[in-house]
Amino acid sequence: MFRSFRLGTLFGFPIHVNVTFLILLGVVGLTMGGVGAIAVVLLSFGSVVLHELGHALVARHLGVRIDRIELHFFGGAAQMTDHPRSAGDEIAIAAAGPAVSFALAGVSLLLAQLSGLVLFHQLAWINLILGAFNLVPALPMDGGRILRAVLSRRMGYARATETSVVIARYFAIALGVLGIATLHFYLALLAVLLWMMSTGELRAVRNGLRDYPGAYAAYRDAADADDRFAGPAWSWRQQPPRAPAGFSIRRDGNRVIIERLD
Repeated sequence: MFRSFRLGTLFGFPIHVNVTFLILLGVVGLTMGGVGAIAVVLLSFGSVVLHELGHALVARHLGVRIDRIELHFFGGAAQMTDHPRSAGDEIAIAAAGPAVSFALAGVSLLLAQLSGLVLFHQLAWINLILGAFNLVPALPMDGGRILRAVLSRRMGYARATETSVVIARYFAIALGVLGIATLHFYLALLAVLLWMMSTGELRAVRNGLRDYPGAYAAYRDAADADDRFAGPAWSWRQQPPRAPAGFSIRRDGNRVIIERLD
């Protein structure tokens, strides 16, 4: 939707910057003003990279391949080429970013108390806000992904995505109204981008593999928990998983392969 360009590689993950991330840094710079704005922008950039690196490293540990880390208006995203095999895996990957941000906030606050430097206070606030904001239960933010994973255990991945997108849209409307009422128009811009990106999440699921690589199907129906397929008491014939519409499903050892039907 918006153009991005590559900066480099970190721990084997390509780092890309979306044009919307530059808008975010511009908003921060204009809000702060002066030389201090440059320091805040740089701290914000580094904090977002580490936040997304937390996602990427946990994803790699869980066997989920990461195409790249892309920074955008909402912070960033570790873009996966594989889908998490279970709701638990998605929760772990989504929660890793805020966990890193809160840890950085704690360390920064401690350093601020020991050194008295305002810079560490700023770094603490940046990471605290970054972690808290990303936990808002609205796709595509981390809180929305956690909500979708939890809901998928009851209603399946597709319906959970639809429900999470509805919640994200209500949040976007409220944010937009707040931004206009208080004349903080960057909140209105944030609301518009949130609406567009949550709609993109819904479109990706409905279109299956066309928009996103990897098995973008319902892991509740096919792989709700790893031990469901790996446990000795489990039987493919006695408890066959249900393939989502338009997909085929087969077992390969302890792995479940979901493929789109042409």
